[in-house]
Amino acid sequence: MNTQFIKSVFIMICLLPVSRGGFSQEVYSLRNCLEYAIANNRNLKKAHHDKEKAAYARQEVLGTLLPQVSGSANLNDNLKKTKFIMPNFVNSMLPPAAQDPDAQKYMIIEMGTTYNASVGISLSQQVLNPALFNILEIAKTAEKMAALGIESSEEEVISQTVSLFYAVQSAEYAAGQMEKSVDLVGRMLKTMEQNHRIGLVKKVDVDRLKVNLVNLTTQKVTVKNAAEIQKNLLKLQMGFDVSSPVEIQPIDLTLFEEKVKDNSVLPFSLKNQTAFLLHMEKLDMMKLQKKSAVYENMPALSLIFNYQYNGVSDEFFRGETNYWYPGSVVGLSLKIPVFSGFSRKSRISQSSVEVQKTREDTELLGQSLSMTYMNARIKLNDMCNTITLQRDNQDLAEEVLRVTENNYLLGLSSMSDILNAAQSLVQAQLSYAGALNDYMKAWIDLKKASGSIRDLMSEN
Repeated sequence: MNTQFIKSVFIMICLLPVSRGGFSQEVYSLRNCLEYAIANNRNLKKAHHDKEKAAYARQEVLGTLLPQVSGSANLNDNLKKTKFIMPNFVNSMLPPAAQDPDAQKYMIIEMGTTYNASVGISLSQQVLNPALFNILEIAKTAEKMAALGIESSEEEVISQTVSLFYAVQSAEYAAGQMEKSVDLVGRMLKTMEQNHRIGLVKKVDVDRLKVNLVNLTTQKVTVKNAAEIQKNLLKLQMGFDVSSPVEIQPIDLTLFEEKVKDNSVLPFSLKNQTAFLLHMEKLDMMKLQKKSAVYENMPALSLIFNYQYNGVSDEFFRGETNYWYPGSVVGLSLKIPVFSGFSRKSRISQSSVEVQKTREDTELLGQSLSMTYMNARIKLNDMCNTITLQRDNQDLAEEVLRVTENNYLLGLSSMSDILNAAQSLVQAQLSYAGALNDYMKAWIDLKKASGSIRDLMSEN
């Protein structure tokens, strides 16, 4: 009895449907996709690397303001000592009786020792260097720009990910609606074939409906393939393995209804625009670069200290010729620019022009962002009307096909009427799915233009 029970349970387990990997595939919501994209998008990772590099660059400049200490050591074996030629004053200094009349007029003297060595340490400290201090401010500004660059990249990743997510949802919704149309025409075909067998329907009508069904099936496959292409683009944007399957949360039409009915106006402010803030930092950078050109005319003062311990010897640092002695120097080094052929003045003028150009670009960007926001509002309002019309049109097309089918069975409509109604339904379904996608694009554009694109991270 127990053996039979165990066999029965084993058979039941074997007959249970098993999904890939033994687990059901995770369904990704919009929030899941955005979180995954923020963590894995390649371009965003590069932006983080740029920020890290900017931080190191600032530390490098800061390091130049700290004391610079270096050590040195050397050991020399003077294989050929330096020799000097000088008048033979030794012979001339002797008493006349002791002088050598054949002595050479000049004598050769060998200088130095066979070996010499030294060890030492040197220190330098910037005391007054406006140009270097200004470079530190430039590095800090570059770090701020890198941080804003990350924010800008994140907003772009969010925008593209959301657009692709809703594009996948819209395409899969269109494929699902066409699946229903194919099933509907398939049921109609079965009914037609039954009526043809009993002589109520002509064969040519049945054949025309078969052709229409094949065309619908082909269109359905095309829409499904388009959905897969959009999904692959979404996976690439997310940093997801393109070869791995992913399932996207089905479309929620109530979400679209809520958004369409929502008449709240998103506020616009340049303070919320990352692109504008980034341009303001660029303007500050141009001003600092102008200061760098100005500071080239200013003196630089630094403190210098050196200490060395030197040794000389003819017997490799032993014996009577082995001598060691210390030496040290402390001082100030002042560098004063005097004349550079007017090149510094030209650099200052060029920097001033660059500041003016950047200021004009900033003003133009502000106006452009404001115009983009107004255009996005206009487009969204237009898409609100379009999506309502397309939804009503789809509902109407479904009703027309249903009525036409009933009238055909009653002999009040022709096969051409059914085929036209079926094709109109398919077109209405595709148009409504396209309107859904276009509406979400317009909505995303408005969120981006208003500077509130990050709010989408909390979307379900």
